[in-house]
Amino acid sequence: MKKNKNKIDVMKDEWQNQFSYFVLPFLKLVLLSVLLFVFNRVIDVWVLSESRNIFHKIFSSDINVLSNTLSGLGEVVTAVLGIEITAIAIVVQLAANKYSSNIMELFIENKVNVMIIALFVVTGTNTVLVINTMTEQFVPLFSISVTIFLIAISVLIVIPHFSYVFNFLRPENFLNYVKENTIKIIDDIEKGHVKYNSSLKNKINYNVNFIGDIALNSVHQGDRAVALLSISKLKEILTEYCKRKKNLPNEWFKLEGNEYLDPDFSNYSEFVMSRIESKQTVLERKVFRLYEMIYNNTKLTLRDVASGVLLNSELIAKEYAKNGDLKSLNTIFQYFNSYLRFAITAKDPRSAFNAFEHYRMIGEMLLDCYPNEVEKISYYFKYYGQEANKYSVFFILETAAHDLCRLNELAFEKQVPNILNLLELFLNLDEPIDDAVDKAALHKENSLIGVRLAQAKLAGFYLLKGNQSLARIIFNDMQVEPYYRIEKIKEIIFNTTDEEFWEITPRGVNFNYVSPELRNSLIEFFNWFKKEDL
Repeated sequence: MKKNKNKIDVMKDEWQNQFSYFVLPFLKLVLLSVLLFVFNRVIDVWVLSESRNIFHKIFSSDINVLSNTLSGLGEVVTAVLGIEITAIAIVVQLAANKYSSNIMELFIENKVNVMIIALFVVTGTNTVLVINTMTEQFVPLFSISVTIFLIAISVLIVIPHFSYVFNFLRPENFLNYVKENTIKIIDDIEKGHVKYNSSLKNKINYNVNFIGDIALNSVHQGDRAVALLSISKLKEILTEYCKRKKNLPNEWFKLEGNEYLDPDFSNYSEFVMSRIESKQTVLERKVFRLYEMIYNNTKLTLRDVASGVLLNSELIAKEYAKNGDLKSLNTIFQYFNSYLRFAITAKDPRSAFNAFEHYRMIGEMLLDCYPNEVEKISYYFKYYGQEANKYSVFFILETAAHDLCRLNELAFEKQVPNILNLLELFLNLDEPIDDAVDKAALHKENSLIGVRLAQAKLAGFYLLKGNQSLARIIFNDMQVEPYYRIEKIKEIIFNTTDEEFWEITPRGVNFNYVSPELRNSLIEFFNWFKKEDL
């Protein structure tokens, strides 16, 4: 019984598809053609038949001439329609092959394209009807006039339509079209203009997948501009969505079964899916899953695209923080942590270097509103910095140290209540090691020096701001270091005079540089070690 019911449902869906895509458009064109013909014929019969009018002066009185002329013009319209469809089909197919097969559907759904093709079809149909209803006793001059006008419009509109199609197929235009369509659906649901149903969510998922496919295909083709544009459009969808999210109905956030079949969720366990539902982060996870794939495919080959993923992830996080959605914000933290994990696994410190910067900038913004969340970020910096050292991926720990130094400086300036917790996390960043004896240990030694250098800079900053007690906390933590290491840190700092790094890097700054006013404070700090006779 259940099998027969499923078969009936399949047949019902198939009939609905046929009706929507074939029967309904056909009936609309037939109705439009008939209404146009009837309207023109009513004008001819009831308005113009009893008196001579301007149309008698324009057209020949010979029905054969009129019939032959209209027949030839009708063939022109049909030929132009054939050329138009052929040329457009080739252009659209080329775009679909390059970007996404869904572009074909997008083109067909576009109202302007549908109206222009319908104009050709209705004009051809009307021409046939007019020609075959003319007699010597009754010449429908108004119908002929309208037919010639439609034929002229059909011919004149060819070049503008080609121009419209080429413009429509520019990535920035059709991506913007999809983005605006997606935001409109969300907006309509939020304001109650349409009643929520699962098909609306499916449409949004379809649009997001469409943009994601274009981004991934562009990455594989090395088209950086389109990839970055697609990433930006996904960001714009999420930032607009987060402003409306709290007003969406509860049904929107429930998993209805389709999500389990979605490639972006198919590898998740039931536990993960239940967490996604409880946190109400389905759309966020979908977009960031696409970001994750793009990042993985570009972090070593198209670094500017990978940087675009990081930048847009940062901007999305800031928007969610402004709207107070901490559950989604913590989901974004998870993806930043994944970016760092990917960099460590690939032994790619440069990617981690970039990821830390954007992650830190989220933390800087959160100091104003959610300083407790910055503790989480500081912990993650510590964790992944130490993980990198564990797997001998060097310089990542040093990068984490200098970014945490910056966060602690800002925390002091903003006088956040958890400043001591942030400082403690920073001071626990280093991994004490024995004297270096091999190459790996030498690298770890250099990383440890980099961490201690950042901590010394923070101590100098506290002294510069007149807070000796916080500087003393750092001093007490650094007392365990052998004096030669303190001297080496001091030597590195005071021998670095160039603020700009001598290679081209995304940040451009030299981590070891300190400003002249900070140098005086550091002299005082390093003198403490001498006083303790270390």
